[in-house]
Amino acid sequence: MSVLEELARRGRRAAGQADAGTRSLAALHVLDTLGCVVAGSSHPLAAQLARFTTDTGDRREPGELYTPALAGRHTLRTTVWAESVLAHADEYDALHPAAAVVPAAVVVPAALAVADREGRPGRAVVDAVISGYEVVVEAGLRFGGPRLYGTAWWPTAVFGALGSAAATASLLDLDHGETTAALGLAAAGLGGLLSADELGAGHYLLTGRAAADGTEAAHLARIGARASGTLLDGPAAAALGTPAAPSSPGAEPHLNDCAFKAYPCARPLHAALDALETLAVQELPVATARRVEIRLPEALLRFVTADRAPAGPTEAAASAVFAVAAWLHGAAADVGFFRGALPPGVPEVTLGHAPELDAHLPDRWGARVIVDLADGRRVEKEALGGGGGAARPLPDEAVTDKFRRIVGADEGDDLWEQWITQCLSLDTVPDIGDLRHTLCRLLRR
Repeated sequence: MSVLEELARRGRRAAGQADAGTRSLAALHVLDTLGCVVAGSSHPLAAQLARFTTDTGDRREPGELYTPALAGRHTLRTTVWAESVLAHADEYDALHPAAAVVPAAVVVPAALAVADREGRPGRAVVDAVISGYEVVVEAGLRFGGPRLYGTAWWPTAVFGALGSAAATASLLDLDHGETTAALGLAAAGLGGLLSADELGAGHYLLTGRAAADGTEAAHLARIGARASGTLLDGPAAAALGTPAAPSSPGAEPHLNDCAFKAYPCARPLHAALDALETLAVQELPVATARRVEIRLPEALLRFVTADRAPAGPTEAAASAVFAVAAWLHGAAADVGFFRGALPPGVPEVTLGHAPELDAHLPDRWGARVIVDLADGRRVEKEALGGGGGAARPLPDEAVTDKFRRIVGADEGDDLWEQWITQCLSLDTVPDIGDLRHTLCRLLRR
């Protein structure tokens, strides 16, 4: 059996065998991702996307959709593309650390938009999200996850289209052969280079391209298009420099090991911020630090910087200097902080290698922080995180509070609370289009 056939079978099985806890977690991932899309809609990149797209205005073309990402109505491809880009633009979306992919950004927008267009219920979306996560995470795990960074491949861009294709195939009720064909069509365009300097829009557009391509691949498979079923065997091994590892055990869906983000910045920096928080809780005067050194596993140094003057907010989200500054100013969870100028008085922040943390990859993305205090003392703290790589796992209530904060909803606002409750009960929603349209109306109030 080819890798693509195994992925197709695995995605369908994960959705079919998911228990109530996994299904509730999938709904929480939908809520969190929509919050990230809303946050991204005020990112400078969103204005660039809006100038590139065409709003059909009052002309209601068949199949065109409303989206919280852009004003007006848009085609399915544009909707998925824009929501995927903006879901990841602030680096606030959920990820699977061991696979080094951000499944939320590529799977959830595709699942929601396709379900809206097809008139599918929330239960079908939950199935699609679980299936899509399973496929993109499994592909990342089998081809090395974070190790791909060392060869300049970005795993999400390389495998993201597989996740959106699997989610779309689930919603279109494709059989095993058609789903395998959809994954093959998606695999034919896999790629995505990791920038060695400026991230810019190019990095974030890769998520949208992958999500839209995967959605398109499943629709093409539905009408009979086919592709090689062995693209992830010999061809991918040659391109990526490594063959696919054996299938992972699959005791439970990969969605259960995905981590929500507490901070809107590059994931390797999260453990460092948690370490600073732990030092502060110990009543050490970290806020008066003269110098902060962050040591990371070698593979994770590949996509963070110590830039004090990044080119824009996308680069600021990858800057250890901005992350430390945000924490010092009590704004570590504020997307707006990373879109402004660096405030004065930020201490020297440097990056270095912590060889002892390399062995914990890919399951745990650790950090060691060394702080020179104003009184001359030097203190340090290591943060490894728990299972699944989450530096500090967020409880469900924290994820819901994150959504409220992002969209500007007061906890006492009945209309918002009703919508959140409905989203978290996604299995019972009769028409996902109504849920999306209500969100758009609430955001326009």
